[in-house]
Amino acid sequence: MKKMILIFTLIFSVSIFSINFGGGGYILNYIPKDQVKQINPLKDYLSFDELILQGGGGFGIIPGGSYFGGEGYSGETTNGNYKLYVSQGYFTFGKQINLNIINIDVGIGLGGGETIVSKKVDESRNGKSIDDIVNNIDSVPYVVQLKREEVSISPRAKIYLNLMEFLSVVIEGKFTYNYSPENWKIEGEYQITDNVPNYNYYYSFGAGIIWGF
Repeated sequence: MKKMILIFTLIFSVSIFSINFGGGGYILNYIPKDQVKQINPLKDYLSFDELILQGGGGFGIIPGGSYFGGEGYSGETTNGNYKLYVSQGYFTFGKQINLNIINIDVGIGLGGGETIVSKKVDESRNGKSIDDIVNNIDSVPYVVQLKREEVSISPRAKIYLNLMEFLSVVIEGKFTYNYSPENWKIEGEYQITDNVPNYNYYYSFGAGIIWGF
């Protein structure tokens, strides 16, 4: 999933890069700690701090100020031997209002991603060879994963501060709703038996640098 998001983002950003036609760039997305709780399936047992997703994307302007594009993000946060990892990819579309030095953008993202909670187990084990994996698996340290694939919808609003004709600073706020048809699975394979909701939602904030336009 990480490779797919990265390849999609790079191809889209490069293909539409053109002044007065579109743009692309790098964006950080911040999910506050109280919103990370919405994502965390282990919230009754342990918590994670705030989560920062890194990524970016690109978009192309069409007549009338509407646009379409793509974006991708990923990031992780840890608590002891536990790690929470989130990746997302979206097709985006919306409307931009050009006010010279400032652009206002209202849009929506449609896509999906995955959330993974992993735990390192028995780090004291010292079997780290291929032979150990084949012939002495009980000596090998390992990681257990709880994984969920999701489809997502993400309305958002952005403000672009145009520093130059080809360079802007962007700030954004967005709401994300995730739905998982198959919910959480151990190692992405074995369905959990807990009665856990197969959806979540949260808000986040972002900022970054966009070039092109």
